[in-house]
Amino acid sequence: MSVDTDKSANPSHSNSAHWANVREKGSVLGMHILLMAYEYGGRWLFRFLLFPVVLFYFFCHPVARRASRQYRQRMQIFNPDFPAPRWWHGIRHFWGFATTLLDKLEVWRERITRADVCIHNGEIIDQLLARGQGAVILISHLGNFEICQALSEDRPNLQLTVLQHTAHAQKFNRILDRHSRETRVELMQVRDLDVGQAIHLSERLSSGQFVAISADRIPVVNAERSFSLPFLGRPTPFPTGPFILASALQAPILIVQCIKRQGRYHISFEMLREASAVPRRERSQHLERLMSGYVRNLEKHCLMAPWQWYNFYPYWYDVETNRPSTTQERS
Repeated sequence: MSVDTDKSANPSHSNSAHWANVREKGSVLGMHILLMAYEYGGRWLFRFLLFPVVLFYFFCHPVARRASRQYRQRMQIFNPDFPAPRWWHGIRHFWGFATTLLDKLEVWRERITRADVCIHNGEIIDQLLARGQGAVILISHLGNFEICQALSEDRPNLQLTVLQHTAHAQKFNRILDRHSRETRVELMQVRDLDVGQAIHLSERLSSGQFVAISADRIPVVNAERSFSLPFLGRPTPFPTGPFILASALQAPILIVQCIKRQGRYHISFEMLREASAVPRRERSQHLERLMSGYVRNLEKHCLMAPWQWYNFYPYWYDVETNRPSTTQERS
């Protein structure tokens, strides 16, 4: 399989449909009300007040609603066991995402602990910690990566920097910061990494720290830096930046997914590449192997937890039209 530059992704993702251009909705007051409901009424009251919020978003956010439908259509075509899309399934999908906010609160308030988490291939992270070796962690918008905070309870030397574009969620992050516990997880705001930031990250990795970056969304700037790879049965643009950065830092590269199954959180580690330098002549093939391995891992975990995909922006584009897929949802 070859990886081709997805020229069609550039115009499609440079307009208002790009995920970074989806404006944050909601008010600080509303978020404070939900937080107070959680503090004084627990999960039940939080969920009770959250449901009308979910309905509001569902009916007033057509881009996200169509993106949810598009994903569910792709999943049903790729996996016949997944139910055929119905309009009310969109509410279920939105509700699943909304309740991850509750998971975030409970992690940061120490109400989700290591005992609630099942770790798969945890020896990978333990071996790196024992050697004092840092690593780049590739994450996604499947499931809830914040649950990984629970790992720090029995790994006190685990220090993590998460690179993220948080302009669309600044209100929630500000409120959460005020109410959260002390943590060894640092959120680093990035739009486009410069040389200074890359050097800073390299120093952290050299000191045995970990750097996490999402690898499943087209970059905020320079959206042409993407490759098209098969995902859920259709060519899909994925960003090259996280993989180029990870290779340039010459650190081990891990994939970490965290999904919820049968009431428990499952964190899975996979070693994508050990620390090594790549000769210039082999960089293209190396990039292809890294990206293909990541996409296969993401697809596998999507099939395990198909309702936990939370990329609510147009993800698949028609090659000929450069426009979002318009397949009609069956009713």
